[in-house]
Amino acid sequence: MIDIQNITVQFGDRKVLNDIEIQFNQGEMIGLVAPNGTGKSTLMNVIMNYLTPTSGKVGFRDGLVYSSKTNEVKIHQFVSMMPDQSDLYNHLSGRDHLKMFAMMWGSDNKLIDETIEVLNMGHYVNKKTGTYSLGMRQRLCFAMQIVANTEIMMMDEVMNGLDPNNVEIISRLLMKKKAEGKLIIIASHLLDNLEKYADRIFLFNEGKLVDANEIIDGFSHAKIKTIRVKNLDEYIKRDLQQSYPSIEQQTLMNDMTLLHLPHSEASLLSEMTTFLVEKDVTDFNFGKVTLNDLYAIYYHEVI
Repeated sequence: MIDIQNITVQFGDRKVLNDIEIQFNQGEMIGLVAPNGTGKSTLMNVIMNYLTPTSGKVGFRDGLVYSSKTNEVKIHQFVSMMPDQSDLYNHLSGRDHLKMFAMMWGSDNKLIDETIEVLNMGHYVNKKTGTYSLGMRQRLCFAMQIVANTEIMMMDEVMNGLDPNNVEIISRLLMKKKAEGKLIIIASHLLDNLEKYADRIFLFNEGKLVDANEIIDGFSHAKIKTIRVKNLDEYIKRDLQQSYPSIEQQTLMNDMTLLHLPHSEASLLSEMTTFLVEKDVTDFNFGKVTLNDLYAIYYHEVI
């Protein structure tokens, strides 16, 4: 459990984090989404005590807070953050790194071989990391976090530079860890993947955490109430507005137009399909607002 209590981080006149108060619970996967420089990494650094907040505190189980070096050591026994590629030692093998993390956190050495097998690292794990590609280094950093096996795991852009197959492998392993009761916090620009697996997703606005469900009502459990149309002509938008004034139109930066329906009854869906086809519009689909859509709506940019 992480209890974030009125955390503010201010640099000069700018509040990167502004009086954030929220609790994250064991067995949850939390997604953090925002453009660079809006507070994702700052929040993680505060949780790890790498950065001292201007005000507020972070609480953990048993009432532990960062009030002393002794408490920091206790907290870091069950809280970890995925290492960065720059933290790797080029003269050591991947297996050496995994052994080091298992020893530092006192975890079961059996996790080393299990993790190597799950992540398909066997063909290179015994080589020096200085010979690794970026993707191999990223997988090793993730494996080090898994081997540490802490109750709380934080990851900043864990999927960076990975191909779709490895993204899926890592995602399945993360879901396994969540099922074991781990609290996992992920900051990521891979929005499709994050939307698929995260229990709660938060965006940043002026130093505040904003739940995705507050931006789009019921976002996490949305029904089919949106039609997504690519490159919709302006005259069709006008005809649509005249014929269906209750349907809200929203055009994003990538020329995707969202048509928000007042309800998802079959009759309306059928009627809208007929309308679009009669206008020679064929590139459309029914669904919910996606996290990519939400990002574009909220930040007026696309990833």
